[in-house]
Amino acid sequence: MAEQPPFIYDSAQRPPPFVDEFVQLLRYRDLIFLMIGNILKNRYKRSMLGVFWMLLNPLLQTIVLAVAFGAMFKSALPHYPVYLLSGLLAWSFMTQTTQYAMGVMATGGGLLKRIYIPRATYVVAVVGNGLVNFLVSILPLTLIVWFLGHPVSASWLFLPVSVVILALFTLGLALLLSTASVFFTDSIDIYQILVQAGFFLTPIMYPLAVLPESLSGWMVLNPFFLFIELFRTPIYASAVPDAGLIAATVALALLTLLAGWTVFTRKADLLAYRL
Repeated sequence: MAEQPPFIYDSAQRPPPFVDEFVQLLRYRDLIFLMIGNILKNRYKRSMLGVFWMLLNPLLQTIVLAVAFGAMFKSALPHYPVYLLSGLLAWSFMTQTTQYAMGVMATGGGLLKRIYIPRATYVVAVVGNGLVNFLVSILPLTLIVWFLGHPVSASWLFLPVSVVILALFTLGLALLLSTASVFFTDSIDIYQILVQAGFFLTPIMYPLAVLPESLSGWMVLNPFFLFIELFRTPIYASAVPDAGLIAATVALALLTLLAGWTVFTRKADLLAYRL
């Protein structure tokens, strides 16, 4: 029997970064789950309420904003807390997760300099942590729906689809923004300002009809609004989002994920040297 030649590693035979990073993520999947757990523990270990803060925080936000704006929109938005909280949960998931990913990659990626792990591990773990928070926060929403007697219909069965689409978009955006945060630290502050402005420019606390017609027409170009409506419609309107909205959000989520993954993987080998 002929002797097998020794295995020789040739870096030139490495798959393209677009493919290689995904393969490495699959190999390090256990590490990703471990990091998600550590993020949750570190975030709440000094809190007296611990993980219960994930339940209490959205409730407190809803109570404060409902008291402040509920009377203003009571006639236009029956069961206003349901409208408000469903929008807040989707908005918070997208914006807080992307902001956290930017901060982690810009200031907390020192481990990349010492050992090899897939560069996208941090971002995927942060999005996974945000998804856990998002899913847990739906429980206070169901309590408010029950307390106010808001109708619950079969349209709620569409929510897992909405959550998956939101998660794909958030992951793509987090990859794009976290790459920018490593090379341009000022992008973190700029994005924070844009998020603050976007909160008031997006119909989260108020109905779309409040905006002037000239401005409401441009809202279709606001991706955050589209994804909020995708999540809020089955809950508040007790209806499955229309086909146009579903198609637009699916296309936007996939395009954002493709763009984010392409940009991130092309710069992956440089990230450790920029941190």
